[in-house]
Amino acid sequence: MKCEAGDLAKVLYSLRKENIGKVVLVEEYIGNFKAGDTFNFKGVSCMLPIADHYWWITGTGITNQFGDTPKAYIPDSWLEPLRPDNDKLKQVEKKDDRVAA
Repeated sequence: MKCEAGDLAKVLYSLRKENIGKVVLVEEYIGNFKAGDTFNFKGVSCMLPIADHYWWITGTGITNQFGDTPKAYIPDSWLEPLRPDNDKLKQVEKKDDRVAA
């Protein structure tokens, strides 16, 4: 899996074009499913389009087949986690240490 609970992530792919490029909060892991599997959420049958690990995400301006929604589910591979690049941070810290000395 690319994402972890608590990550901010960019939506790389979505069945709804308007969600592509949005930054969302990866909230909770749902599970690993096969393509075509379903799960029940508050009486609604949720179909899973691809085999993957799935997450609940939240964000502003997310849409689904019912319209605007603050929460949606998405495959892990359709997200790109936004994390600081540790190598770049280490390089910046080294430069800062030289300036301070």
